[in-house]
Amino acid sequence: MSEADKHSKTEQPTQKKLDEARRKGSPPLSRDMTATVTLLCSMLALYALGGYMLSALKESCRSLLGGAGTVRITPAMAQNLLESQFLSIGGILGPFLVLVMGIGIVSVIVQGGVSISAERISLKLEKLNPVNGMKRLMNKEAAVEAVKSILKILIVGYIAYRVLRDEIPGILYLTEADIRGIFTFVSHISYKIVVHTCGVMIILAALDLAFVKWSYLQNLKMTKEEVKQEQKDSDGDPHVKGKIRQMRYERAFRRLRQIIPTADVVVTNPTHFAVALKYERHRMAAPIVIAKGADHLAIRIKAMARESSVMLVENRFLARELYAQVKEGEEIPESLYVAVAEVLAYVYGIKGKT
Repeated sequence: MSEADKHSKTEQPTQKKLDEARRKGSPPLSRDMTATVTLLCSMLALYALGGYMLSALKESCRSLLGGAGTVRITPAMAQNLLESQFLSIGGILGPFLVLVMGIGIVSVIVQGGVSISAERISLKLEKLNPVNGMKRLMNKEAAVEAVKSILKILIVGYIAYRVLRDEIPGILYLTEADIRGIFTFVSHISYKIVVHTCGVMIILAALDLAFVKWSYLQNLKMTKEEVKQEQKDSDGDPHVKGKIRQMRYERAFRRLRQIIPTADVVVTNPTHFAVALKYERHRMAAPIVIAKGADHLAIRIKAMARESSVMLVENRFLARELYAQVKEGEEIPESLYVAVAEVLAYVYGIKGKT
């Protein structure tokens, strides 16, 4: 994409554009977030299950080496021993590995879902072109990934250096420690490195996720002409038109449900028009029309008014004039002050409102 094309793409992608990108199999996924969440959850699982797994592995090794030097091993026996050990170790580590894989899959789904696209998995000859391959390796996205990888290596290296520097006194005493002591010390250092690394990687993963989503939307931006053309194409579809009309009707219906109960009175024609009026003496200079409708909509307004105990007053002239002259949200004109005042006085008199 040329610089001119980039500058012309100023509009946010439409839902249709986002859906098309998803169908093509390119959801905004942060590999750093997936790796970090998987690492963090794996460490928690190891912390919870590590004792059991270690004991089970010890018992497996003990059973394997228990008869060493006393039992003559034949090829068939060796094969059976190896098979049993593989099954035993698989039974110990298998659930943990399945858990780690499951966490990675869930992380991907939470970020944007798994999208399988025939277009992405189809064989394209241009992908086999080494020149095109070099271009993909040297584009901006690849450069960003390389910088992030180098940054992570430097951070992990620095954390390991700081931890090892602080543990130098303990390292010097390792020459006098037994195997158990060395294992405990190495586990302690490894735990500190992983915990500190996870803390930093969570921050980096959050930043990477935000960057990936921002970059994804930037790449999908559209020109004003593309938005207009898409709008034109969508509006020309009868199914889309019907759906738009339905959505508009539902929005209008929800709005009426909220505002009709606040009206002081609904003036009716009685069959063709219905106009809802509201007046707050200390806040309004004159009564305002908060809703109006003709024919079918007028019937709905009157039904909502009855449900909300809002009075209906039949006044053919006033209903027709209010509907024709006043927009929703506007004050009534001075020419209708007297007629509206008479209606409100009638309503307030019945309600006992002053």
